[in-house]
Amino acid sequence: MHVSPAWCKENIMARLRFKLPSPNHLVTFEAAGRCLNFTKAADELNVSRVSVSQQIKALEDRLGVKLFQRTHNNLQLTAAGKRYLYVVSNALNDILSGTNEIQSGYASGSLTVTTTSGFSTYWLLPRIGQFRERHPDIDIRLLVSDQNIDFNREEVDLGVRYGNGGWPDLDCEPLFREEIFPVCSPAYLKDRPTPSTVQSIAGETLINLEGRYDLQTGWRYWFEANGVKPDNLSHALTVNTYTNLVQAALDGQGIALLGPPLIERYLTDKSLIKIMDSVSVERRSFYVVTPKHGKVSGKIEKFIQWLREEAASSDVFAGPGLINTNTL
Repeated sequence: MHVSPAWCKENIMARLRFKLPSPNHLVTFEAAGRCLNFTKAADELNVSRVSVSQQIKALEDRLGVKLFQRTHNNLQLTAAGKRYLYVVSNALNDILSGTNEIQSGYASGSLTVTTTSGFSTYWLLPRIGQFRERHPDIDIRLLVSDQNIDFNREEVDLGVRYGNGGWPDLDCEPLFREEIFPVCSPAYLKDRPTPSTVQSIAGETLINLEGRYDLQTGWRYWFEANGVKPDNLSHALTVNTYTNLVQAALDGQGIALLGPPLIERYLTDKSLIKIMDSVSVERRSFYVVTPKHGKVSGKIEKFIQWLREEAASSDVFAGPGLINTNTL
């Protein structure tokens, strides 16, 4: 008759559970064997001396051997008791060490953060080294997706989402609102005059963003916000991801609608330049999100506080509670 390994393993574990003494009895025995005094062991365990004595007797009955030699004024371990104390003490110490390791790892170990490809590429990753220098004990696991990740299915500690804050299963704290306007690289303007009016931009090489983005990202929306309705608006280049839009602008392929907070560093170092003073389009906002009613651990709070500090240096900083989501 063939016996499957899985059945054998289950059978062995069942017999082990039947043979192993009660964990409470083992903890009590370890304390009594170490103290060699039932009263001291009882004080250490915050139980009565009678309880210690009863648990030791129950353990001896279960094992079928005497663990202690009792006299009127003295308590000593038997040979079996000394051997068993050695085994039990080592086992309990291993369990304690493993427990402390797991708990300390949860408190200050890995931190999983989810966000969009645009935010991670242009805002978070250029700054994340500062956080790691401040908190070298916290390992960052970055989960990048332009789709909203389900916190109930994925092991995620917190996220930075782009939208209007309407996520009923999450606590949301606004960081900053995005603002966009026409930008290009100096290379694009090298052999041509800088457009001086809104109307003149319509005749330039425009880079368009399409796909899962709202109408506010489009050129027509920007033109209309600035009082111009171009008749024949054409785009020389169309891309369907934000990262490609930024890269095309950096490469001098044309003019794109971009702005802070994501490309602030490019505007600061003049890799991208704002072409003219015009009406900017205020879009949606970036929010720090955590599971509603979830426990915010120390490592999560440290990361959120760091995000607040970094966001506060932005020209489009919102600050907690300063965004009216009903208007987005």
